Amino acid sequence: MTPVARCLRKVDHASVVTDSTIVEQVGEALDELEAAYRRPSDKITALEEVLQAVSRRRTLETSPFGRFVYSSVERRQTSLARLRA
Repeated sequence: MTPVARCLRKVDHASVVTDSTIVEQVGEALDELEAAYRRPSDKITALEEVLQAVSRRRTLETSPFGRFVYSSVERRQTSLARLRA
């Protein structure tokens, strides 16, 4: 299983959780995904794959969970882009 697929599985699992551990679970999944790649550009690409997969599965604009994942991924991509510059 690819790192992106593992991350998506964990994010999907977190999407059905109804308590405050959602933040921790999504964070851990994204941390693990980033750890699987060395270069910031590869990490950004993997995060984008996760974002695209999540957006295909649920409407990001209307789902609180989707908006949370989107903002988490976007924040990480911005940080990584600064490292590359």
